[in-house]
Parts: sequence; C-alpha cells; structure tokens
Amino acid sequence: MFEDENEDEFFNLLELVDDFKRAQAQGKSAFYDLEEFEAIADYFYELGKIKQALEVVDIATSQHPYATHLWFKRVQYLTASDNTQAAKEALKELEKVMPESYDLFMARAGLFSKLGNHQKAIQQYRQALNLAEYQEDVYHLLALEYQLTGAYEKALKYLKLSLEVYPDDEIAIYNIALCYDLLDQQEAGRDFFLKLIDENPYGEVAWYHLGIIYAKMEEYNLAINALDYSILIDDFFSAAYYEKARILELLFRFEEAAETYHATFEFDGTSGYAYYKMGLCYLQLHKEKKAESHFYKAIKEDPDLEEAYYELALMKDEAKEWDEAVFLINKAVELDFENWKYQQISALIHQRAGKLDEAKIIYNDLIKGGYFESDTFIQYSELLNDLCEFDEALEVLAEGIKKLPSAASLYFHLAGFFFIQGKEMEGAIQLRDALDIYPEGKLFFLDLFPVLIDHPMVKEILNNPSKRF
Repeated sequence: MFEDENEDEFFNLLELVDDFKRAQAQGKSAFYDLEEFEAIADYFYELGKIKQALEVVDIATSQHPYATHLWFKRVQYLTASDNTQAAKEALKELEKVMPESYDLFMARAGLFSKLGNHQKAIQQYRQALNLAEYQEDVYHLLALEYQLTGAYEKALKYLKLSLEVYPDDEIAIYNIALCYDLLDQQEAGRDFFLKLIDENPYGEVAWYHLGIIYAKMEEYNLAINALDYSILIDDFFSAAYYEKARILELLFRFEEAAETYHATFEFDGTSGYAYYKMGLCYLQLHKEKKAESHFYKAIKEDPDLEEAYYELALMKDEAKEWDEAVFLINKAVELDFENWKYQQISALIHQRAGKLDEAKIIYNDLIKGGYFESDTFIQYSELLNDLCEFDEALEVLAEGIKKLPSAASLYFHLAGFFFIQGKEMEGAIQLRDALDIYPEGKLFFLDLFPVLIDHPMVKEILNNPSKRF
C-alpha cells in the first residue's frame, strides 16, 4: 500500500492522464507544464505503450521546444521500441546542439546496448558516471553491460555498489548470485550472502540465494535450513518452497518433497507444474495410482504442460493401454515438437501399439532430422525387420554405424541380422568389429539373438574373436 503522500501523487497522476486522454479524444489541445508532460509520457512508457508515450513527447515538444530533456526521452523511447535508426537520427540532432552531458552519455549508452555494442555502452555509462548527480542510477545499468560481456567480476563490483544504496533491491541480489555462479565461486558467494544476512537477518531473498549456493556446494542440509529461514520470514515465498522441494528430491525424501510442493497451494493456488512435480515424487515412491492422479490434475490445470502428457504416456505404455498411450504421447509431441526424446518414445509406443506405418514415419523423420541415437537406429531396424523389409533394416543399421562408429550395440545387431539372413561372412565381420569395441559383449549378443547360440561360426568367433575368416 502506498504511503499517504505517494498514494495522493499516484491518484493525481491518474487524473492527469485521464484529463489528457479526454482532450485527445475530443481533438483538443491540452496544455501542461513540462513536469506534467514528462509524468504522462513516463506513465505510458512504463505500461509498455511506447507509441502513446512518443505521441505525448511530440505534443510536449511543440509546447516546450527548448526542453532538451524531452529530446532525450524521444531517444529513450525510440530505442526501447527497437526503432534504432530513428533513435540514431534523433541522437545526432541532439549532439549538434548539446555539449557532452550526463543525459547525452546515458542516451548513447542505451542505444549502443540495444544495438548489441556493449563495450561502447560501457564506455558511455562510465562517462555518465563521472557526471552523475546520483551515481547509483548508473551502477545497475553498468553492471548489466558487464554481465552481457562476460566481465562478471566487474559486474559484481557495480552490483554491490548499487546494493549499498538500495539494500532491498532483489534484482541486484539475484544478479550478484548469478555472477558468483557463472564465475564458479560458490564459496565467495556463500561468504557474501552470509555477510549480507548478518547485516539484515530478515532478508528472505538473501536466505533463498544462500540456500541455492549451499545446494550447489552439495551442503544439502545447510541449504534446506537456509530455505526454511527464507520461508519463515516470508511464508508466501513460492520460489523458496520449490527450491526446497527440489533439494528434498535430491536427498530421496520424496514424501517431504511432495508435501512441500503442495504447501504452495495455500498462497499460490493449485498449479499444473506443482501437480506434475508431485506426480514425479509419487512415482519414485512407487505410488503409481497417486502419481497418475496428479499427472491428470496437472494437465487439467495446465492443458499445455507437455511433461505431464509424456509421463502419463509412459505409464499407459507400461500398462499396455496402447490407445491412451498413443493419444498422450501425440499430445506431448504436438506441444513440444522439437523435443527429440518425445518423438523417439512416440515411435516406440506406436510400434508397440501395432501402428507400424506411423512408427516408421516417425523413425524416418528422427533420423532425417539428425537425431542420431543408437536406440533409434536399432528400434527402427527391428520395426523394418517385423515388416519383412530386411534389406532396409540392414541399411538403417549400416547408416547408424556411419553416424555412431563407436556404438557396439549397432554392430551386434547388424551382425545378428546378417547371420539370421544367412549372410555369414558379413555377420562375422560385424560381430568381430563389435567385440573389438566391446570385448565383454558376448553374453549381450547371445541375449539379443538366442537363436544363434549354437551357430558354429558364431561360437567360433565368440571363443576366438581375433580369428579372421
């Protein structure tokens, strides 16, 4: 809630904006002083209505043509709207009439940043810093540019300076944690947050990030303690609950993890993602019915949660409920078509469901799309073999070997297919190559092709893998 003075200012601003809108709708010219125009323009800008903000600046400039601050706002708004060419032109006009100033350096920096020239943006912000009345207004922007260039140590310096002025700045705290993580300086990060907590023991965000750092250091009990403090300070802090639940999962404390996810319902309401995570916990506890129930609740809450459809598809596949499995995996693929794992499982489920032509199309698309996993080539070849497309099955395995020359399982399968088709010399070559890669694979091969256990040439190769025919 606003304090009384700020609340009054806010409602005065709303009245001013409403008055401006009415004048615009009636085609009237509204006259305001410079500060009022700036307040109206910033109101639209902060709402993301940049076009309207620019219109306000145009009107304001016509009434206050010598107010250069309005020109800087134009550059700022044009930059924010990705109209960088117009922003460049506006900045050039400013540079003709303005000496080097704080506002000019800030405008240049914002434009350079938008154009992706972060080094030049840094140079301009540093120039602005020398002229700034309130340097803290520049610290965070400068830190962001250093982060974008990978200069995380320098970013930390300015983030910490910013935090000294604004100790409750959650974005600065988050970025400090991020920089320590990217620098792989977990111990230094831990020490920083311990010091920050010592200065402000009731900072729930600091406790939260300390918990994350402890987790990265595999100090899981300390991590849970830190997150518990965060939750104790703010029992509506959902991110802390989710992080605590994730760590409980790592500790195989799945019942507690599920309870922790469920606790977020009290203040966040039910969510598909929480139901999904609870379902995974119940799967680990071998409570399949409860897991299934939570996955269905997940997709009821969030019909676009592809992970829940995927898990349900696996469960239905295992239960041999093929029609439901096919429907669910199709839905998962539809929602995340770029997920190759989903497509591979989709092919396998279609294959098991007897939808062999559909499975063939999926496998073919996977390989054409560059998804080179040994299981994909093997499953596809087995499907083709079931369809009596024997030569095509051999070609798929041969293609797999080209893409994955060190995958012994492909050689074993190709050898078995050759032997079964009576192509003994070709089979011998592939079996010998497979054993060169994986000498311990003799039992693996016989488990794959028990029909070959008494085959004379197979027995000879398995007993003397180095022998040449």
